[in-house]
Amino acid sequence: MDNSNRRNRALLSVAALIAATIGTSIILQPAAHSEQPSLIRDQVLRHEQLVADCMKERGFEYEVTVPGDLLVEEARAAAEADGRDIRAAVEQASAARGTSPSPNELLVAGLEPRQQQAWGDALWGTDDTAGCMDSTLQAAARVDVEAGLRRAEAILAQAKSDPTVQSAERTYVACMTTQGYAVTSVDGIHEYVGRRAEVLSEEAGQKLEDKAYARHDACVRPYNQTFNATHLRLLGGK
Repeated sequence: MDNSNRRNRALLSVAALIAATIGTSIILQPAAHSEQPSLIRDQVLRHEQLVADCMKERGFEYEVTVPGDLLVEEARAAAEADGRDIRAAVEQASAARGTSPSPNELLVAGLEPRQQQAWGDALWGTDDTAGCMDSTLQAAARVDVEAGLRRAEAILAQAKSDPTVQSAERTYVACMTTQGYAVTSVDGIHEYVGRRAEVLSEEAGQKLEDKAYARHDACVRPYNQTFNATHLRLLGGK
């Protein structure tokens, strides 16, 4: 397995860490729901420091940074909390993330090719040894990551099947279909836009996407309010 495949596998594990952070910390402390972004940042930075310590033990430098994906998530959460355009906030944060390489990308770029391979093996692991990114996850989480994920997923499913949430979803579907957008669920907007846009020209596809998502943003607000309230209540064990 090459470094890119091992990197993808390790990043999925980091995503599990973030999801478990949301699932377990809020279950244990429901009142902290509004502090999710800071809780996630603390957890991810704890993991970054453990990775740096691990890399140092293996003879390599690693700079503790806030991952770009987390910055995008924080921008999304801030926009949602402030009632701003979530899609625009995410696009802006994503664009900013892509304008310059990360400190560790710059660090690796300055190494000789053989050192770059060795650095990647130390971080992402090999077929025989775990990399620092993956091996430090459990210590960073301070919880059983898999158990946290299972519990969070169960509560999410329970929230989606709640009668008030399902009623809100039907209202959303009606709101969309009256304007000609034949979606059947809140999550169906992405598949709908992708399926329709792929048979159009680039310009027409972009116009469709802009209009569909603008309608989605308007129609989904009542659903989100209902879902968030229900999800928070279930996370608090009520």
